[in-house]
Amino acid sequence: MAVYCLVSAGGSPGVTTTALALALSWPGEVVLAECDPAGRRVLPGYLAQRFNGSPGPGLLGLAMALDHQHAGRESAVRVEDFTIPLDERRRAWLLHGIRDPRHAGQVNWQLLADAFIGASTVSGLDVIIDAGRVGGSDTPTALLQRADGVVMVLGRSLAQVDAAQPRLDALRSLARRVGLCLIDSGPYGTSEIRKALFGLPVVAELPHSPADARVLSDGASQRLSFRTSLLMRATTHLGEAIRHLAREPAGPAGLSRSGVPGGEFR
Repeated sequence: MAVYCLVSAGGSPGVTTTALALALSWPGEVVLAECDPAGRRVLPGYLAQRFNGSPGPGLLGLAMALDHQHAGRESAVRVEDFTIPLDERRRAWLLHGIRDPRHAGQVNWQLLADAFIGASTVSGLDVIIDAGRVGGSDTPTALLQRADGVVMVLGRSLAQVDAAQPRLDALRSLARRVGLCLIDSGPYGTSEIRKALFGLPVVAELPHSPADARVLSDGASQRLSFRTSLLMRATTHLGEAIRHLAREPAGPAGLSRSGVPGGEFR
């Protein structure tokens, strides 16, 4: 089992939608962890009409429990105890994120990273982290450093590539393995984007499918063929690719290519 992280460079490329589709198409038990400091999206979107009952404390509650455990005031804390089901199979689970971005400063991302690794190694769960936009001072760096694979989701536009360049420059020095997932919205080809973005591997290419994306982002009604739509089938291939990426030989996270510490987001 492993911990995977999806990020964006900004400009709404669909990282939360992609992470959610990935969790729903995952072949085994998986937790989708909303760790975007900007706030949660799945609970008021995809699950708005699909979940009945209290969602529980989610990420913020888990973070508080981990703080108490770290201080010796609470026994072992399990990630899965803070999740809610994403689908009827009860194989995909959601750790819903913070509602108020001002609460992001209360989260100890290092303790959270340890907890995700524990869920992976002890409980046998895969964890998909939606870290949102990276590059600011609130970027959850500890999650990027500890993940088995990090994938940046971006469109094929010049604005997306331009925003991705400095963030990937820092990210490839922080993370062990980094890949790209391209959304087919923009004029630039795969080889052009790879060349502009340090030759990083493109692990998957997803279709630009607004109708299916609205099911995931806004909770729109599903058509009968949604689960077998081009978007969901392509996301299944993304899952295979990200698992393969995580098995690739890894460089030491936190070191630049010259072997000295570097890559911090400012």
